[in-house]
Amino acid sequence: MSNSNRKMFDSGEAKRADAVQVRFESIHVEPGFNLRQHDAALEASIEALTQHIMAGGRIPPLEVRIRPEGGVWIVDGHRRYAALGRALERGAALRSPKDGVAWVHIVYFEGNDADRTARIITSAANKPLTAVEVAEGYKRLRAFGWEPAHIAATVGKSTEHVRQLLALGDANSDVRQMVNAGKVSATIAAKTARQHGEQAGALLGQQFEAATAQGEARITESTIAGPRVKKAELRKEAERLDFLLSHFAIVRCGGKLDLASDVPSEHGYWLEYPLEHASQAGVFASAREAIDSAISSKQ
Repeated sequence: MSNSNRKMFDSGEAKRADAVQVRFESIHVEPGFNLRQHDAALEASIEALTQHIMAGGRIPPLEVRIRPEGGVWIVDGHRRYAALGRALERGAALRSPKDGVAWVHIVYFEGNDADRTARIITSAANKPLTAVEVAEGYKRLRAFGWEPAHIAATVGKSTEHVRQLLALGDANSDVRQMVNAGKVSATIAAKTARQHGEQAGALLGQQFEAATAQGEARITESTIAGPRVKKAELRKEAERLDFLLSHFAIVRCGGKLDLASDVPSEHGYWLEYPLEHASQAGVFASAREAIDSAISSKQ
């Protein structure tokens, strides 16, 4: 046991029971260390954990490291710490009847700043980090001099996965905001950022408009590629083209005086057959309708 740990026991900040425990008031959040973004989803998660604690539920120990000026810094367990604080504020029976202290189970984390960052990313006890939060963690590890392959081996992911999220972390804020909003996956956003740099946000914005026009809620590979044309539609288009070529027909558009129509002059589409010195009777709302009608009449 280190001298710092011994001092905490001697001062009464910490005690041993079935595990190491520390006073709630001796636990501190290190500014700028936590990767999580405080949003509505995190708020709901903390509230649910608070209700769990108030109902008598237990939580895993917090992972901490010694704080030189006294107490401990949280390494892993920021949500649990926040929920414990709320539960205490609401009168949860968390204080010992013997001494009135709210004792919190902890385990000491050994490692440097990079190791602590990797621990946050890989923690299984946590609510999973978002892709943008993981990307920020990878950027921190890169700043410590870790290569993508080293990061990948530590967190149990592929090197390409790490490179993709590093690209997302390096992207402009508009790209990351679209990922957080669920408008695009981290994979597509990272790929776009790697390929288009500063223009990635504007391009993704255009792709999102195209996706919504197709009735989709987010950008996907299929919305980027555009709606698929069914094979039956392709066969029909080929049939129309074959008809025009085999009959040397020309599609005309405009106003047409048609004696066969109840209306003397109509605007629309029709076919002309120069070799036959003839034209199609009537006018149609589209070129396809005109061709389909001609195909039917000549069958």
